[in-house]
Amino acid sequence: MLARTTPLCVAFLALLAACSTPRVEIMPRLMQAKLDGTIAANTSGFTLTSNDLADDLGLDETEDEFGARADLVLGGSTFTFAYQPASFSGSGTLAGDITHNGTTITAGTAVDTDTDMDVASALWTHDFVPGENLELGLGLGVQVLDFSSTMRSATDTIDMDQTAPIPVLVGRAGVAFGPVDFSALVSGLTGSFDGNDATFLDADLMARWRFFGGVAGALSGALVLGWKYSDVDLDYTDGGDRTKADANVSGLYYGLSIGF
Repeated sequence: MLARTTPLCVAFLALLAACSTPRVEIMPRLMQAKLDGTIAANTSGFTLTSNDLADDLGLDETEDEFGARADLVLGGSTFTFAYQPASFSGSGTLAGDITHNGTTITAGTAVDTDTDMDVASALWTHDFVPGENLELGLGLGVQVLDFSSTMRSATDTIDMDQTAPIPVLVGRAGVAFGPVDFSALVSGLTGSFDGNDATFLDADLMARWRFFGGVAGALSGALVLGWKYSDVDLDYTDGGDRTKADANVSGLYYGLSIGF
C-alpha cells in the first residue's frame, strides 16, 4: 500500500557533511514494551467494529524486547539508524466481527492472538545550532513499519500482514551538562495515499550519563535511560477487505552507549 510512496527524500540519507571527523554512538537497549490500540477488519462496504487490543484480544502484557540504535555524527549532520521489535501474545473474546481474505470470526468468539509491530528507522537531521552543548536539527527519513497479526479461534485462522516504508519529517533536539545529556528525536507523517489514510508518529526521548571518555575522537561509554513511542493509524482497503488499525507500542528502555 504505502510501498509505492517510497520518497525521493531517501536520497538525503546518503548526503555526507565534509571536513569533519565522524563520531559513532552504538546503543544496544532493552525496552519494556506495551501495546495499546484497536483493530477492525471487514468486507468493504460493511460496518467496522473495533476490537481493543488489550481488553478484547488480551494483548495487555508488557514484554521485554531487545533493540538497538546507532548515531553517526558527521559535520553538521546526524544520521540515526534504529531497530525496535515488539511481539505480543494473548487470549480474549472478540467484541466485533473480524473478516479478512474471506474468513470471518464472529463477535463473542474466544481467540488466541499473536501480534508483531516492528519499526526500523533511517533518519537524517542537520544541526542548525553549532556547538558542543546544544543541538537543534531538522531533516528527513524513512520509517519501515512491519505489522503482522495471527488470530485463531477453535475453527478458523486469520492472518494480517502489512509492511510499509513511510517517509517522515524529523526533528531532533538535545542539551548537554557535563557528562549528562538529554535528547529528543521525533519523526512522523500524516496523509492519504490511493484513497488510504495513514498517520505515523515515533518519539525517542533519551538521557545519557557518560562514565568514561567523552572527548572528541576518543572511546567513551555511557549508561542510557529513555522512553520510546511508536504509533500508527491506518485505514486501508486491500482487494475486497477494509482494515482499520490504531496501534501504539511504548515503554521505558535502558542500555549502554559506546562511542568512538
